[in-house]
Parts: sequence; C-alpha cells; structure tokens
Amino acid sequence: MEPKTTHDVVRAFIHEWTGNDTEYGRLLFERTCEKNPNSWRLATQRFKAEFPDEMPEIEKNEPNELIPDEWEGGSWTDLAKILHNKRPDISVNAWKDRVYQARLNGKLIRKAHNDFIVTHLKGPKISTQDLWNEIELRTTRAISNHESERWADIHFDGKKYIGIAFAADQHIGSTFCDMKRMREDAEMVAETPNCYAIMGGDFVDNFLPADKAFPAAKATILPDKQWQLMEHYIDMFDGDILAVVAGNHDQWTKKYAGIDPLADIMEDRDMLYQCDELNVRVFLGKQPYHIAVRHKRRGNSQIDPARVVKKMWEDGETDFDIGVVCHNHVPITAPFTRHGVERWAIRPGSYKVIDKFAEMIGFASDRPTCPLAILNPETREIQVFTDLRQGVRTLKILNGDE
Repeated sequence: MEPKTTHDVVRAFIHEWTGNDTEYGRLLFERTCEKNPNSWRLATQRFKAEFPDEMPEIEKNEPNELIPDEWEGGSWTDLAKILHNKRPDISVNAWKDRVYQARLNGKLIRKAHNDFIVTHLKGPKISTQDLWNEIELRTTRAISNHESERWADIHFDGKKYIGIAFAADQHIGSTFCDMKRMREDAEMVAETPNCYAIMGGDFVDNFLPADKAFPAAKATILPDKQWQLMEHYIDMFDGDILAVVAGNHDQWTKKYAGIDPLADIMEDRDMLYQCDELNVRVFLGKQPYHIAVRHKRRGNSQIDPARVVKKMWEDGETDFDIGVVCHNHVPITAPFTRHGVERWAIRPGSYKVIDKFAEMIGFASDRPTCPLAILNPETREIQVFTDLRQGVRTLKILNGDE
C-alpha cells in the first residue's frame, strides 16, 4: 500500500537515515518529488519527537577517533569531506576545524612523500582562540595607550606667575603669512622670564598636488623648504614650547606620503606632541590647571566663535580650565562659567593675515593674534589677554620683573 501521510513516508525510508535530518530531508524529496527538502527535514524532526523508538541506532563513536594519524590523500578539505561522509551529522566545515586542531596538536600529519621530504621553516600556526586572545590583548593595549597619550603633566617648581601663549595656524609657505609678526612673538616668548608657548598646529601651508593641485602649483615655497623654515621657527622659542598638536595641513604629508615630518621634528627635540588632542595638567605651586588643546573640532558657530570650546566641555570630554581650538582663523578669548567655575575659551587666530579663499566665501581677514593666559601659583586665578604684548607686560609686573 502506498504511504498516505508524511509520517508514513518518513517511516518508509527510515532505514536510510544517517543521523543528519537535512540530508534525510533531501533524500525524501528525491524519492517522492513532493514538498521540498526543508519541509521533509521538519517532518523528520516531528517524527523523531513522536516516535523516538522507531529511529535506527547511529554509531556514537567519538568523532575525532575517525581522524587518521596520517593523511596521504589530496587536500585537508578532501579529508574533511570523507569524514563528513562517515559522520554526516557533522558538517564539512566542522570537520575542517577538527582536522586543523588535530594537525595543530600533532595528532595528524601528512604522510611523507617517497621521493623527498619538505621542511617548512615558517613558524607554527596558532589556533583561532589563541589568535583572538592575542588580538584582544593588542586592541586593549591600543585603546588604553590612545587615551593615555592624550594626557600629560607639567610641573613648575617656581612660585611665580607663568604665562602661556597659544600660537597656531602659521601657514608657513603662504604668500600672506606674517613672518615678521611670527618672529617677534616667538622672540618675545623666549626673552620673557616665566613665559611659555603651546602650539595648535598648521605650522605649514603644505599644499600637495595629490590633494590640492592648484594651490600646490601656485606655492612660492616648496613643502620641503616650508618644513625647514618651520624647524627654524620652533627653535626661535629657545626651548620654551610646552606642547604641540598637529593641524590638518601638517598631516597632509603623512596622509599622502606616509611620513610625518612634524612627528620627527618633535621627537628630535623631545617635545610633547600629539596629533589630535592634548590634555595638559599644569601643576604650578599649590595650583593645578587643566588645559585642553585641539587643532580642529566639530561644533563651530559663526554667531559665537567660542561655542566650539564650550561644546567641547559640555560633551564631557574633559573638565578643563582653559579650552583651546584653532583651525578657523577666528581670534577670540572669552570666559564662560560651568558648575560655578569660570573657564576660558581661546581661539588663537592665524598668522595668515590674508586668505583669498576665505575672502571669496565672505570671511574678513584679521590681524594675527597670539593670546596669553597668566596662571596664579597661589590661588586659582586665570587672566587671559588676546594681545601677547599686553599679556607679557602684565606678567612682568606681577612677577616684579618690570
């Protein structure tokens, strides 16, 4: 009599079941030409649940016992397929993993060729788990190092006021870079006792043909000479630079040529340097001060140029006393209060006093600025001057040097 139900069909061929429901579903589909393999797979599972005693006994040997000690056939995948035929309930990929582990543990080797022996001098492969552990450790260290590299502590032993000038966006190489003012400011910092500088990036114009073909073609000073002049400019400060962050123009060489001239220059002078952001904790006498410096950051506002610095604090990146963001060539110094504490937003402006692109899109040119923050060693007190000269005069008076 012909089978009438799906259970009857499953039962009719159950002696051919090998333990793999998927394979058995395909077999039933081929025998009946009805339904589809997946429907027969589900029907088999229902049959197993309802009539467990009718299922044939499948040999339950430990799967790895089927793996030979030596293999002289084709590829390791071929071996996995042979093993799958013996134990269809284990997929080919699963057998490949088992074969790999057996090889790794020295329990499976390829039978030596009769005519020659190959000895490969490469290091042993590691298991996937060991690889995961190694990469996890590496990424954990990278994340930790990335965070720690953004922080630095600077201790001053003296009990006098100190001044910190913030200079950025020099754009050496531009026709309209005010080199005279740059030199004068650098010499003023170097010659003033207890006066130092933090640099905010874009030392060089550094237009490269790969990125900005037209400005690069019009450059009056080639990038290699720009870097040479930048080194000379750094040395004008006579060692009074506390920290440096890179600007996007400085990073173009790294982006397109794979080398970082700024990093090399900083390392050669043992200067504190970070590409994107630095959080400098200045310990002066009894007072700690936190200065956060970035070249560039999202959140700019044409209505309130200080907004980007305030946003940096509000986003909870750091609880700074002075926040510095450069890049936009808009000079401003502005106090703001958060949690009852007065803080300062500083945007240094630029020594590139004329910017044809900025003028074209409606931005006015501005005078070069190098703001100065004066820190009190006795009490938490910060005085900020937009003009370096006015700030230096005040610093000398406070320290009795005038």
